[in-house]
Amino acid sequence: MTRADAGWEEPPPELLVHLPHHDGSPRYSPAPPVNLGDTFPVLLRAPHEARVTRVAVRQVHDGEPFSQVAEIVAEDSAAQWWRAELTQRNPVVNYRFLTDSGPYGYRWITAAGPVDHDPTDAVDFRSAVPAGAPDWLTGAIAYQVFPDRFARSGRVDDELLRRAADDWATVVDWDAPTAGFGRERARQLYGGDLYGIADHLDHLQALGVNLLYLTPVFPAPSNHRYNATSFDRVDDILGGDEALVELVEAAHLRGIKVIGDFTTNHTGSRHEWFVAARADLATEEAEYYFFGDSADDYEGWFGVPSLPKVDHSRLAVRRRMITDPDAPVRRFLRGPFRLDGWRVDVANMTGRHREHDVNAEVARDFRAAVLTEQPEGYVVAEHFHDYRDDLPGDGWHGVMNYAGFAKPLWTWLTGEWPAEHWLGIPWPSWPQLPGQSVVATMRDYLAVPWPALLASFTLIGSHDTARIRTITGSEELVEVAVAALMSYPGTPMIWSGDEIGTEGLNGEHGRRPFPWDDPESWSTATLRAYQRLGQLRRTEPTLQTGGLRWVFVDADRIVYLRETIRESALICLARRAGSPIRLPKRALDVHDGQQLETLYGTGVLADDGAHVTVPGTGPAAHIWRWRRAGPSDSEQTHPTTPHQPEEDRWPR
Repeated sequence: MTRADAGWEEPPPELLVHLPHHDGSPRYSPAPPVNLGDTFPVLLRAPHEARVTRVAVRQVHDGEPFSQVAEIVAEDSAAQWWRAELTQRNPVVNYRFLTDSGPYGYRWITAAGPVDHDPTDAVDFRSAVPAGAPDWLTGAIAYQVFPDRFARSGRVDDELLRRAADDWATVVDWDAPTAGFGRERARQLYGGDLYGIADHLDHLQALGVNLLYLTPVFPAPSNHRYNATSFDRVDDILGGDEALVELVEAAHLRGIKVIGDFTTNHTGSRHEWFVAARADLATEEAEYYFFGDSADDYEGWFGVPSLPKVDHSRLAVRRRMITDPDAPVRRFLRGPFRLDGWRVDVANMTGRHREHDVNAEVARDFRAAVLTEQPEGYVVAEHFHDYRDDLPGDGWHGVMNYAGFAKPLWTWLTGEWPAEHWLGIPWPSWPQLPGQSVVATMRDYLAVPWPALLASFTLIGSHDTARIRTITGSEELVEVAVAALMSYPGTPMIWSGDEIGTEGLNGEHGRRPFPWDDPESWSTATLRAYQRLGQLRRTEPTLQTGGLRWVFVDADRIVYLRETIRESALICLARRAGSPIRLPKRALDVHDGQQLETLYGTGVLADDGAHVTVPGTGPAAHIWRWRRAGPSDSEQTHPTTPHQPEEDRWPR
């Protein structure tokens, strides 16, 4: 007997909204655990089209899996809601659902979607304690600034630039071309400073920004400053300590948080610790690095001699860098500087070297040090590849989500690429991938604790990548990318200059000075898209904390829902035009009398009573919203404890 014999009709492969669904958001995990030993409910939405007859939940305790039966707790015209109680036995608990839809209906529901085979635990849902990132991160939009290239204030003595030129730098005019290749990449010095950033905070506020991320400000013989000579002070070329204090104070007055950038993985070869170590291998500082038989025999990051790698298996360096009261990680979080946290450079490699791996210990120490000084502090880690095992919940709050968001989006929006090593592939071009492949990658990377996903930077460009305008080749596709940035789970991060259409073939080539004196060069269409979508992100709870349910995907269109307890938003991203997409209202949880309001885009949803039809225009981005019966999410108290009345805990 087959499923067809039993009357089963598989939905079209492009239509995903009929699939059973769970995620870690409040609609599906309404009372998440707070402490070890807590029990907590998880809900599975099983559309009637899936014909689910039985549900079990497999969870792992102390390394051993076991399963329990789930029960139906609610049902409406669209779906059944199945519920099971789990226990937070360990700091991280893996779980997934098993559904039975009759003959050959064996399906595991994982974070990566339904599968018809026994998957590995790598794609399980994960719950974790302790709690996630600070509350202020909800609704935040971050803005990354490379200080040398943002703005010159005129308040820093030009003599400092002349001294840098005598030492290592090539001082250039603000409108000079940026070197993207060769030795000059790190030597070009344009002279931007921290006072200049403070002068342009109005621009950040117009974008909806309330979190400023500064790349390193410590003194260093390079424009990027990832090869610091000291962690004890701010580079005088940037204005020194006083300029950082003034910038943070000005930002805080506007409600903008500020985080710095710290290199835990390495120092510069001119760093005072490394200089002391090379002078005498018997000193404590020599224990901070990986030395061989001589002072000239040491491990550099990726073999680069100017970036000696730090040995975090030595507790002495961890104390001096991170945990001691006077350690720089802590000192810059309190007065007079009062940074609100850190982005951690090369976090995925920190504490890892050959047989040594203390990465998780360093992450825990770093987070504890930050929270000691700033109970509402934020720690986000640079990570370019598979970060799932590096987010157990007690270390980095989140990561820069290159692997699960930026890279798949780039491969969907780009075509032929003129530079070698695009996305780490040693070829001069890369094919444009279909939406199905892109969504498959994104779904794989949802296998992290939900708070960690929300605390991770979503980004479409950074100082280490090509510019999104160059990647896509058009203003229209940039708008599609920005809509994804502002509507996908996570904390959106804008790379300074992307909002005005700055171009660049790679990270260094894209680090162009902001053309404040040449507004005619700005893309006004791109700037409007950033401003309008940023405003939506800051004001729509659904886009901030809502769950993620996939609706439709084909080669050229990606459609998904963001869902909170009382509201839903439907997002349609199209890289090119196609046939209109007809979606069943019942499967979207749109009930009689509910109106779909257009929040963004020019497309009108056709409504025949049972279906809505998404327009086939493209390239385009559209966002619609509707509210279910009852108060809005801004008025609704999210169910966070198992002691609330049953009728307030389950979806309607």
